[in-house]
Amino acid sequence: MKKLAAGNWKMNGTGASLSEVSALLSAHPAPACEMLLCPPATLIAAMAATAKGTPLQVGGQDCHWNPAGAHTGDISPEMLRDNGCTAVIV
Repeated sequence: MKKLAAGNWKMNGTGASLSEVSALLSAHPAPACEMLLCPPATLIAAMAATAKGTPLQVGGQDCHWNPAGAHTGDISPEMLRDNGCTAVIV
Protein backbone atom coordinates (compact mmCIF):
# COMPACT_ATOMS: atom_id res chain seq x y z
CA MET A 1 0.00 0.00 0.00
CA LYS A 2 1.36 3.42 -1.00
CA LYS A 3 1.41 6.29 1.46
CA LEU A 4 -0.80 9.30 0.78
CA ALA A 5 0.47 12.88 0.60
CA ALA A 6 -2.56 15.18 0.78
CA GLY A 7 -2.83 18.95 0.71
CA ASN A 8 -5.82 21.06 1.71
CA TRP A 9 -5.80 24.48 0.04
CA LYS A 10 -8.50 25.70 2.46
CA MET A 11 -9.83 29.10 1.27
CA ASN A 12 -6.80 29.86 -0.89
CA GLY A 13 -6.22 30.00 -4.60
CA THR A 14 -7.65 31.28 -7.84
CA GLY A 15 -7.53 29.96 -11.37
CA ALA A 16 -4.01 31.39 -11.68
CA SER A 17 -2.92 29.11 -8.82
CA LEU A 18 -3.39 26.05 -11.03
CA SER A 19 0.08 26.71 -12.46
CA GLU A 20 1.33 25.38 -9.10
CA VAL A 21 -0.43 22.09 -9.87
CA SER A 22 1.26 21.88 -13.25
CA ALA A 23 4.64 22.55 -11.59
CA LEU A 24 3.97 19.81 -9.00
CA LEU A 25 3.10 17.32 -11.72
CA SER A 26 6.20 18.23 -13.73
CA ALA A 27 8.42 17.82 -10.66
CA HIS A 28 6.85 14.46 -9.68
CA PRO A 29 5.74 12.58 -12.81
CA ALA A 30 5.99 9.18 -11.07
CA PRO A 31 5.56 9.80 -7.32
CA ALA A 32 6.40 7.12 -4.76
CA CYS A 33 3.17 7.93 -2.91
CA GLU A 34 -0.42 8.77 -3.79
CA MET A 35 -0.97 12.52 -4.22
CA LEU A 36 -4.25 14.26 -3.34
CA LEU A 37 -5.06 17.97 -3.45
CA CYS A 38 -8.26 19.41 -2.01
CA PRO A 39 -8.85 22.89 -3.43
CA PRO A 40 -11.78 25.19 -2.64
CA ALA A 41 -14.97 24.23 -4.46
CA THR A 42 -14.48 27.01 -7.03
CA LEU A 43 -11.33 25.27 -8.33
CA ILE A 44 -12.34 21.59 -8.23
CA ALA A 45 -13.41 21.20 -11.86
CA ALA A 46 -10.44 23.14 -13.24
CA MET A 47 -7.97 21.25 -11.05
CA ALA A 48 -9.52 17.92 -12.04
CA ALA A 49 -9.11 18.88 -15.71
CA THR A 50 -5.47 19.81 -15.09
CA ALA A 51 -4.84 16.53 -13.23
CA LYS A 52 -6.66 14.28 -15.72
CA GLY A 53 -4.41 11.41 -16.82
CA THR A 54 -1.83 12.10 -14.09
CA PRO A 55 -1.21 10.46 -10.70
CA LEU A 56 -2.77 13.46 -8.92
CA GLN A 57 -6.16 12.88 -7.28
CA VAL A 58 -8.51 15.79 -6.57
CA GLY A 59 -10.77 15.92 -3.52
CA GLY A 60 -13.35 18.14 -1.88
CA GLN A 61 -12.86 19.88 1.43
CA ASP A 62 -16.22 18.89 2.87
CA CYS A 63 -19.62 17.61 1.82
CA HIS A 64 -23.20 17.39 2.99
CA TRP A 65 -24.62 13.86 3.25
CA ASN A 66 -27.76 14.69 1.24
CA PRO A 67 -27.52 14.37 -2.55
CA ALA A 68 -29.48 17.63 -3.02
CA GLY A 69 -31.57 20.13 -1.09
CA ALA A 70 -31.80 23.57 0.45
CA HIS A 71 -28.35 23.52 2.05
CA THR A 72 -26.88 26.93 1.27
CA GLY A 73 -23.17 26.79 0.58
CA ASP A 74 -22.95 23.00 0.90
CA ILE A 75 -21.87 20.52 -1.75
CA SER A 76 -22.97 16.89 -2.08
CA PRO A 77 -20.80 13.84 -2.74
CA GLU A 78 -22.52 13.49 -6.12
CA MET A 79 -21.58 17.06 -7.03
CA LEU A 80 -17.96 16.43 -6.02
CA ARG A 81 -17.80 13.23 -8.06
CA ASP A 82 -19.37 14.99 -11.06
CA ASN A 83 -16.56 17.58 -10.94
CA GLY A 84 -13.75 15.03 -10.83
CA CYS A 85 -13.24 14.36 -7.11
CA THR A 86 -12.19 10.94 -5.88
CA ALA A 87 -12.02 11.87 -2.17
CA VAL A 88 -13.38 14.35 0.38
CA ILE A 89 -12.25 15.58 3.78
CA VAL A 90 -15.01 15.06 6.35
